[in-house]
Amino acid sequence: MNTDFEEYRKFNTKLITPLIALSGTAIIALFTYFKRYPVGDWFVIVFLSVVIFIVIGFIVEKMITRFVEINYEKIVAERLEQERLEEEARAAMEAEAESGTESDVDFSIDQELPPEL
Repeated sequence: MNTDFEEYRKFNTKLITPLIALSGTAIIALFTYFKRYPVGDWFVIVFLSVVIFIVIGFIVEKMITRFVEINYEKIVAERLEQERLEEEARAAMEAEAESGTESDVDFSIDQELPPEL
């Protein structure tokens, strides 16, 4: 496999949950602090917001991880299909060369060949 595909698979999603929890809770904590909520209420609100944002972050992290896995599987399947088609074309060309039959294709010097993949 090409290293580009492996790098795609190693996409790191471990920091999504903490970043969502930290940023969301920080906004709520600052908002409730500047609105001068009582300290007891402030702690309860901040604690509940931490729990809620951790759950939201975990769900988002799992969704993104699943999407990355699905896309990786698609990339691998496309790569395998491309390799299979190339192998079939190579085998057909070898079989044609071994049989000694000439092709209808004119490979003159003036003809422009497509670039190889």
